[in-house]
Amino acid sequence: MKIGLYASMNNGDVFNKDIPYIAVDGGLEHLHRQSIKPLCAIGDFDSLEHKEYLEGLEVLTFPTHKDETDTELAISEALNRGYDEIDLYGVIGGRIDHFLGVLIYLRQHPDIKITLYDDINRIYLLPKGKHQIDCTDYKYFSCFTEKTCTLTLKNCDYPLDGYILEPHDPLCISNQCHGILTIENSEDLIFIESQRIGGTYGE
Repeated sequence: MKIGLYASMNNGDVFNKDIPYIAVDGGLEHLHRQSIKPLCAIGDFDSLEHKEYLEGLEVLTFPTHKDETDTELAISEALNRGYDEIDLYGVIGGRIDHFLGVLIYLRQHPDIKITLYDDINRIYLLPKGKHQIDCTDYKYFSCFTEKTCTLTLKNCDYPLDGYILEPHDPLCISNQCHGILTIENSEDLIFIESQRIGGTYGE
């Protein structure tokens, strides 16, 4: 089952209003603006300006000083409720440490299908294997590895055949596919699709 989470950074409107949502701290402001009532609100609410938006909601309050971020707590809550696929908004932009923390979480939990969204980007963990990816909604794609990865890319501007991609190698930034991308990777990748068709910027 799929659920959406919206954290504090304003990443625009959600793309799917047919799934339930959990508000993460100040993300409640953004869901309220879109007339979306969340299943619950979770966090320490230090970034929530309109505390009155909490009225009538199930509220899970945590202290400001804690080991987990509000986003991590919200992901755990979603999993505890039986959801196994998460669309995550409100973490791209703003504080880079929180964004990097989410990317680390993706790498540590490859069994959880989490997709990050903002107005122009879609980011997710691509498990090792051979994949066919429909990239028609986004103009560019990039991929990064944490481990040495043998990588093959087909049907794109810069194809690769058995290329050895290292963690420090920026070669795979800003490629462009033509319809369906074929990718074969020997290790998990962070896969980024950028400049959503109809988006506002991105080079």
